[in-house]
Amino acid sequence: MGAEKWDKVIKFLNSKSKATPEKVLNILRTTYEKKSGPESSYEVIRGSWAWMVVGAIAKKTGTTNKNKKIPTTQIIRNWIKTKQFKDDWCIFHPKKVKNKKLNRIEWNESSLEDCEAIHTLRHVKQINDIWVSKIGKNIRSNLTPAGKFPMRGQFLKNYKRILSDE
Repeated sequence: MGAEKWDKVIKFLNSKSKATPEKVLNILRTTYEKKSGPESSYEVIRGSWAWMVVGAIAKKTGTTNKNKKIPTTQIIRNWIKTKQFKDDWCIFHPKKVKNKKLNRIEWNESSLEDCEAIHTLRHVKQINDIWVSKIGKNIRSNLTPAGKFPMRGQFLKNYKRILSDE
Protein backbone atom coordinates (compact mmCIF):
# COMPACT_ATOMS: atom_id res chain seq x y z
CA MET A 1 0.00 0.00 0.00
CA GLY A 2 2.85 2.42 0.78
CA ALA A 3 4.52 2.27 -2.64
CA GLU A 4 1.28 2.74 -4.58
CA LYS A 5 0.54 5.83 -2.54
CA TRP A 6 3.71 7.58 -3.68
CA ASP A 7 3.78 6.40 -7.31
CA LYS A 8 2.11 9.58 -8.63
CA VAL A 9 4.47 11.82 -6.67
CA ILE A 10 7.59 9.95 -7.79
CA LYS A 11 6.41 9.89 -11.41
CA PHE A 12 5.78 13.65 -11.32
CA LEU A 13 9.16 14.40 -9.73
CA ASN A 14 10.98 12.20 -12.22
CA SER A 15 9.36 14.16 -15.09
CA LYS A 16 10.81 17.45 -13.80
CA SER A 17 14.48 17.96 -14.59
CA LYS A 18 15.10 20.45 -11.77
CA ALA A 19 13.52 18.31 -9.05
CA THR A 20 16.39 16.72 -7.19
CA PRO A 21 15.90 14.65 -4.03
CA GLU A 22 17.76 17.28 -1.97
CA LYS A 23 15.52 20.11 -3.18
CA VAL A 24 12.34 18.14 -2.58
CA LEU A 25 13.53 17.10 0.88
CA ASN A 26 14.27 20.74 1.77
CA ILE A 27 10.76 21.76 0.69
CA LEU A 28 9.23 18.96 2.75
CA ARG A 29 11.33 19.88 5.79
CA THR A 30 10.24 23.51 5.53
CA THR A 31 6.61 22.50 5.25
CA TYR A 32 6.34 19.68 7.78
CA GLU A 33 9.11 20.13 10.36
CA LYS A 34 8.02 21.81 13.55
CA LYS A 35 10.18 24.69 14.58
CA SER A 36 11.54 24.67 18.06
CA GLY A 37 12.95 27.83 19.47
CA PRO A 38 12.49 31.50 18.67
CA GLU A 39 11.89 32.96 15.24
CA SER A 40 14.92 34.05 13.26
CA SER A 41 15.56 37.71 12.49
CA TYR A 42 14.60 37.03 8.89
CA GLU A 43 11.21 35.60 9.90
CA VAL A 44 10.49 38.55 12.18
CA ILE A 45 11.37 41.07 9.46
CA ARG A 46 9.36 39.30 6.77
CA GLY A 47 6.41 38.89 9.15
CA SER A 48 6.42 42.62 9.82
CA TRP A 49 6.01 43.49 6.13
CA ALA A 50 2.25 42.80 6.27
CA TRP A 51 1.91 45.27 9.17
CA MET A 52 3.84 47.88 7.18
CA VAL A 53 1.64 47.35 4.11
CA VAL A 54 -1.64 47.62 6.03
CA GLY A 55 -0.44 50.69 7.93
CA ALA A 56 0.69 52.47 4.76
CA ILE A 57 -2.57 51.75 2.93
CA ALA A 58 -4.69 52.74 5.94
CA LYS A 59 -2.78 56.05 6.22
CA LYS A 60 -2.97 56.53 2.43
CA THR A 61 0.78 57.10 2.29
CA GLY A 62 1.77 58.95 -0.90
CA THR A 63 -1.76 60.17 -1.57
CA THR A 64 -2.17 63.95 -1.57
CA ASN A 65 -5.93 64.24 -0.92
CA LYS A 66 -6.49 61.84 1.96
CA ASN A 67 -10.09 62.94 2.64
CA LYS A 68 -11.29 61.87 -0.80
CA LYS A 69 -12.56 58.30 -1.38
CA ILE A 70 -9.86 56.63 -3.49
CA PRO A 71 -9.68 53.01 -4.71
CA THR A 72 -7.22 50.81 -2.81
CA THR A 73 -5.18 50.06 -5.93
CA GLN A 74 -4.67 53.78 -6.53
CA ILE A 75 -3.55 54.25 -2.91
CA ILE A 76 -1.08 51.38 -3.45
CA ARG A 77 0.20 52.93 -6.71
CA ASN A 78 0.71 56.27 -4.96
CA TRP A 79 2.64 54.58 -2.14
CA ILE A 80 4.82 52.63 -4.59
CA LYS A 81 5.96 55.89 -6.20
CA THR A 82 7.36 57.21 -2.89
CA LYS A 83 10.92 56.92 -1.63
CA GLN A 84 9.51 55.59 1.65
CA PHE A 85 8.11 52.52 -0.15
CA LYS A 86 11.41 51.76 -1.83
CA ASP A 87 13.31 52.10 1.44
CA ASP A 88 10.76 49.94 3.30
CA TRP A 89 10.78 47.30 0.57
CA CYS A 90 14.58 47.06 0.70
CA ILE A 91 14.54 46.65 4.49
CA PHE A 92 11.70 44.12 4.64
CA HIS A 93 12.96 41.96 1.74
CA PRO A 94 16.46 40.92 2.82
CA LYS A 95 18.67 38.79 0.63
CA LYS A 96 21.31 36.20 1.44
CA VAL A 97 24.93 37.34 1.33
CA LYS A 98 28.05 35.26 1.96
CA ASN A 99 30.22 36.81 4.70
CA LYS A 100 33.74 35.87 3.61
CA LYS A 101 35.36 36.86 6.92
CA LEU A 102 33.08 34.70 9.06
CA ASN A 103 32.52 32.16 6.27
CA ARG A 104 28.74 32.03 6.73
CA ILE A 105 25.54 33.17 5.08
CA GLU A 106 23.92 36.37 6.42
CA TRP A 107 20.86 38.42 5.54
CA ASN A 108 21.43 41.91 4.14
CA GLU A 109 19.15 44.70 3.03
CA SER A 110 18.12 44.44 -0.63
CA SER A 111 19.35 47.08 -3.02
CA LEU A 112 17.20 49.74 -4.65
CA GLU A 113 17.85 48.08 -8.02
CA ASP A 114 16.19 44.89 -6.71
CA CYS A 115 13.06 46.86 -5.87
CA GLU A 116 12.99 48.74 -9.16
CA ALA A 117 13.55 45.53 -11.14
CA ILE A 118 10.04 44.43 -10.14
CA HIS A 119 7.35 45.94 -12.35
CA THR A 120 4.88 48.33 -10.70
CA LEU A 121 1.91 46.10 -11.55
CA ARG A 122 3.54 43.18 -9.75
CA HIS A 123 4.14 45.34 -6.65
CA VAL A 124 0.49 46.47 -6.77
CA LYS A 125 -0.77 42.88 -7.05
CA GLN A 126 1.46 41.57 -4.25
CA ILE A 127 0.55 44.42 -1.90
CA ASN A 128 -3.15 44.13 -2.71
CA ASP A 129 -2.92 40.38 -2.03
CA ILE A 130 -1.59 41.18 1.46
CA TRP A 131 -4.36 43.75 2.01
CA VAL A 132 -7.16 41.29 1.15
CA SER A 133 -5.52 38.22 2.74
CA LYS A 134 -6.61 36.67 6.02
CA ILE A 135 -3.57 38.19 7.77
CA GLY A 136 -4.28 41.61 6.23
CA LYS A 137 -7.89 41.51 7.38
CA ASN A 138 -6.79 40.49 10.87
CA ILE A 139 -4.35 43.41 11.02
CA ARG A 140 -7.02 45.81 9.69
CA SER A 141 -9.39 44.69 12.46
CA ASN A 142 -6.89 46.11 14.96
CA LEU A 143 -6.88 49.59 13.39
CA THR A 144 -8.75 52.50 14.92
CA PRO A 145 -11.46 54.21 12.81
CA ALA A 146 -8.84 56.84 11.93
CA GLY A 147 -6.67 54.11 10.38
CA LYS A 148 -3.99 54.07 13.06
CA PHE A 149 -2.65 51.28 15.21
CA PRO A 150 -3.97 51.58 18.77
CA MET A 151 -1.59 51.71 21.70
CA ARG A 152 -2.43 49.14 24.34
CA GLY A 153 -0.94 47.45 27.35
CA GLN A 154 2.50 48.22 28.74
CA PHE A 155 3.46 50.36 25.75
CA LEU A 156 0.54 52.72 26.39
CA LYS A 157 1.38 52.96 30.11
CA ASN A 158 5.01 53.82 29.32
CA TYR A 159 3.96 56.33 26.66
CA LYS A 160 1.59 58.11 29.07
CA ARG A 161 4.28 58.15 31.78
CA ILE A 162 6.77 59.75 29.38
CA LEU A 163 4.21 62.38 28.37
CA SER A 164 3.39 63.19 31.99
CA ASP A 165 7.11 63.61 32.84
CA GLU A 166 7.54 66.35 30.24
